[in-house]
Amino acid sequence: MSTCTLSIRIRKDLKKRMEMIKDIDWRSEIEAFIERRIKEIELKKVLDQINQTLKDVSPSTEPAWKTIREFREGR
Repeated sequence: MSTCTLSIRIRKDLKKRMEMIKDIDWRSEIEAFIERRIKEIELKKVLDQINQTLKDVSPSTEPAWKTIREFREGR
């Protein structure tokens, strides 16, 4: 996997506090955070699309088990 460089500015006091904690791989921590955040945003977009698609669909008046039973019996 290839990599690239991402530079960000942070407060000096935060940088100093990070330097004091030597047992943390900050690059991995930040990368994991970015991945989680991207997944959250992508999931929200998909859920918004699903909700948009379903907004005009009215709920079924019969129970799901009945529809499933009819489908199975029709095979």
